Amino acid sequence: MEKRIVRFENEMWWVRADVGEISSSEREKLEEYFVEIKLPYRLADGRLCVAGGVDRDTVFERLEQFYGGWAEVLPF
Repeated sequence: MEKRIVRFENEMWWVRADVGEISSSEREKLEEYFVEIKLPYRLADGRLCVAGGVDRDTVFERLEQFYGGWAEVLPF
């Protein structure tokens, strides 16, 4: 199973693959999902991140729903 790493840095929750960055198609799907569930996010330097004001449990719950069955969501 693939892994996705979530790290709180510079007041944002950053999502990346365990080896490098997520693909652009995955990033686009994740961005669509965030819009659908109304989770505040932004793109910074081509990377997707969630607003730091969102609590850890919410971030991980939403990402686990998105990645359910094909990627494991892990804290850094």
